[in-house]
Amino acid sequence: MDSLNVNLWIALWAGIASFISPCCLPLYPSYLSYITGISVSELKSGQNTGQVRRQTMLHTLSFIVGFSIIFYALGLTAGFLGNFFLDYRDLLRQIAAILIFLMGLFLLGIFNRNG
Repeated sequence: MDSLNVNLWIALWAGIASFISPCCLPLYPSYLSYITGISVSELKSGQNTGQVRRQTMLHTLSFIVGFSIIFYALGLTAGFLGNFFLDYRDLLRQIAAILIFLMGLFLLGIFNRNG
């Protein structure tokens, strides 16, 4: 078993442990009510169970798709920025050095913004 499989199993079990942790369990009823638009008492009443299940599944899947789109976009943006910084690291390092030098001169009082 290679390390990638071990890491995946550790991540899976950590996610399950996080899901069933006592601090998260009280949040799930309100979370389901928010996602579905149905109150907890309506969920418990058992009326229109087919409609409630369809609405719950539709809203939950819509939430998951929207959440996934946002996180994929954030991941792609982070990857793009990482590649950008990697490609231009020498230029960025030189610009940073100039800025640090100018800040040092400002702190020494050579540049005075009051005149």
